[in-house]
Amino acid sequence: MTLYRHLKDAVLDLDPVLINTLSGFSVEAGQRGYTVRFKFAFYGPALTDTTLSEIPGVGSGAVAQYPDIEVLLDPATWPKEQIDELGECEIAGQLHAVQIPPKYPGNSSDEPKWIVQTHAGSQAERLQWLRSIA
Repeated sequence: MTLYRHLKDAVLDLDPVLINTLSGFSVEAGQRGYTVRFKFAFYGPALTDTTLSEIPGVGSGAVAQYPDIEVLLDPATWPKEQIDELGECEIAGQLHAVQIPPKYPGNSSDEPKWIVQTHAGSQAERLQWLRSIA
């Protein structure tokens, strides 16, 4: 996994199509830093579909969601500050972040876990974003 000092740099390092389809991410403490797991609202041919290469121009129609991407954030950074910085530059629209306390269902670690939804400033913003990627 690639180590980043700033969450914003990790997002900017993604392909532009992935940046546009970034639907959310989580940030949780790990042994080497904070693990960020990006989730995308991007669907395409199933990566394991071998029939796509058998007949040029014709696929089987198997569709899959783009796989999650994980990166590491520098352990010296504080996730909340990184989330706020990313939200201020609005690369992924307005963010809605929820902190899950340690040892709470959905977070088995001893540190807080952050769940963040992109393009979440309002229902209108979210719907406009969903229409733009459809």
